[in-house]
Amino acid sequence: MSLKKIEEIKSNKFFKVWDIIIYAILAVVIVALFLSVFLTSDNSPLSGVNVYYNNDVVFTYSFNDNKYEILSESNISVEEDDNSLTVYFTTDGGDGHNTIYIDKSAVTVKVTESDCSNRKDCVYMSAISDNSGLIVCTPHRLKIMPAEYTDDGQTLPVG
Repeated sequence: MSLKKIEEIKSNKFFKVWDIIIYAILAVVIVALFLSVFLTSDNSPLSGVNVYYNNDVVFTYSFNDNKYEILSESNISVEEDDNSLTVYFTTDGGDGHNTIYIDKSAVTVKVTESDCSNRKDCVYMSAISDNSGLIVCTPHRLKIMPAEYTDDGQTLPVG
């Protein structure tokens, strides 16, 4: 390498002005996205939950009224005691199942058992304890989402 080339490389600055401007814009965008995700989540208390299968509601539960409704008898069965509700979900072909545990006293919902895959991601998802939670079992096409209940008992999906 010639001495002229070495001197040219030494005289160049590590960052150009436009590089710094682009990095600053990227940093502002990342901070804005981070803040928008964490500041806009709905952390209000959980008032109810809807269970969806193939994007259709198959089960609803209201913590306020302590009432549930089974909308698909072929997919859902329920065992109830004083402090909890255990919802057993079965896929249409009967080849898959999930166990959903609703803790009435703690106001939480969790999937406790599934045969969806080796990883069983839905079992390891954190319990839904406020309106920002969501549990998804993709192989079984199952979603568990918070729901708000109106004064006349109608459910509204949150979010």
